[in-house]
Amino acid sequence: MRILNIVSSNIVQDPRILKQMETIKTLTDDYIVLGKNNTNVTDERLNKLKFNYKLFGSNNNENSIIKKIINRIKFGKNVIQFIKQYEPNVIHANDFDVLLIVYLSRYKKGKIIYDAHEIYSKNSLVNKIKIVSAIVQFIEKKIVNSIDAFITVSNAAKSYYISQGYKKEPIVITNAPIKEKIVLKNNKNNSFEIVYQGQIVSNRGYEEFLEAGRYINDENIKLIIRGFGHLEDELKGLKIKRNIKNVYIEGPVEMDQLVKSMSSSDVGVVLTKPASINFEYTVSNKIFECLHAGLPVILSPVKEHIYLNDKYDFGIILDEVTPKKIAEAILKLKENPELYKELKRNAVKASNILSWQNEEQKLIDIYKF
Repeated sequence: MRILNIVSSNIVQDPRILKQMETIKTLTDDYIVLGKNNTNVTDERLNKLKFNYKLFGSNNNENSIIKKIINRIKFGKNVIQFIKQYEPNVIHANDFDVLLIVYLSRYKKGKIIYDAHEIYSKNSLVNKIKIVSAIVQFIEKKIVNSIDAFITVSNAAKSYYISQGYKKEPIVITNAPIKEKIVLKNNKNNSFEIVYQGQIVSNRGYEEFLEAGRYINDENIKLIIRGFGHLEDELKGLKIKRNIKNVYIEGPVEMDQLVKSMSSSDVGVVLTKPASINFEYTVSNKIFECLHAGLPVILSPVKEHIYLNDKYDFGIILDEVTPKKIAEAILKLKENPELYKELKRNAVKASNILSWQNEEQKLIDIYKF
């Protein structure tokens, strides 16, 4: 079996691609993943990869819309040419832009699997122009009818696609981490650390999490923001301006250290806002990382957060993402040790179910059908 995996982003910082490749390696020696070069594709990160890959493009920044469009067209041409030369038995197309490229290649000699990491027609860029969003969804529906398998990342996203009349029912394969042995924190003192780890970007509730520090007077409680993104400098400025001393902003850690770095904290936070249909129906990887780190989680009220917490009971769903509500949830967990222990136990139990070792079985079945 010859498997071709394709993604239009870089492969070194996409946890879903890295896990897919670990699975593919167990099935065949005849495989490769195609991706795109960018400034984050460093030699150090590439040296950690233990699978076959090929990258297109340069690692220069795409500073303009015109340059981005040109590079997208070049990437598409390179991918189509590679497909025809490689003649795979299976093509795993990650996200709509890659699915469209595969469709335009008119390749008919293998299975086509579409893996929707997000609701592409409703992401913040595409959904800015409603007619473009509608066209993308129309094309996506048409292509999905002709492929062999359709995968998505959350139960809420699956429900969305069904409600929109997609004829092929998606198979949910969550972005759960590979289960590893992690030493969980044994808190013998009174310290209590809350961590929000990830890309520091808009509509994720980072501003509210920072402001929550103003509502907490317990000197044993420490709030950590760990990651990178365009809001980082703004948050640092706001921390100084508001004189918020119990919140600390730290740099990011590498992909293979995400769960381990969280395991030294007591509570995880995932505050994605339902600012778009895409955000409302998909799910953040951070939830699964928190669970694998053995942390109860404070969650925003989006559909998949509610679904997962109703099923596994590992955290607190906020009524709304406000500094006061976040602070109240933190204090509730700190001041109710029995509740905290119960949610922590449930988080560990959920991590044994929501692991890549379990999720990959569905992917293997799809490859082999």
